Amino acid sequence: MTLRKFLLGLIALIFSTTYAEAQSHSKSVGNATYYGNKFHGRRTSDGSTYHRDSLTCAHRTLPFGTMIRVRNMANGREVVVKVTDRGPFARGRIVDLSYAAAKKIDMIQAGVTRVEVVPVNNKKRTDNGSTGVSAKGPKIFDYNTGDFCSLTTWMQRRTAESTPAGTDSRYTYLTPLR
Repeated sequence: MTLRKFLLGLIALIFSTTYAEAQSHSKSVGNATYYGNKFHGRRTSDGSTYHRDSLTCAHRTLPFGTMIRVRNMANGREVVVKVTDRGPFARGRIVDLSYAAAKKIDMIQAGVTRVEVVPVNNKKRTDNGSTGVSAKGPKIFDYNTGDFCSLTTWMQRRTAESTPAGTDSRYTYLTPLR
């Protein structure tokens, strides 16, 4: 009897997680808030620093780097923001916007407003549904550009950044520590 309950619970958990994941990556409607000034300069969940003038947001389930369109249901204004943090964790709220994003959709005075959230990423998905691995091989997330790239592309970017102008990129140049 105990094994039976365990298996039924496990099956229910699997199906509810799959359903929630499918729902989280489609259009959703709920309340939005925005970050207060006290968060300016603090680290976000993806490791970047929050800046109140950037068009970023916090979302509970969407992958970091996902671009989403947020539409204010009261006035129809829209803004496209990048998911860089987790939250909000208050009931009924689906997204926390940066100050700049909240200003663009005119919700500063209201503080909390009803919004529609739609992911707008056009990244090609692979058979397993992820954007990090493709049929051509693994991808690396480049924090400087905010996208996934091949190992070869990543190495070329790093070499171009670290090679002094007018020198041969085939050689490694050591720079003194400061």
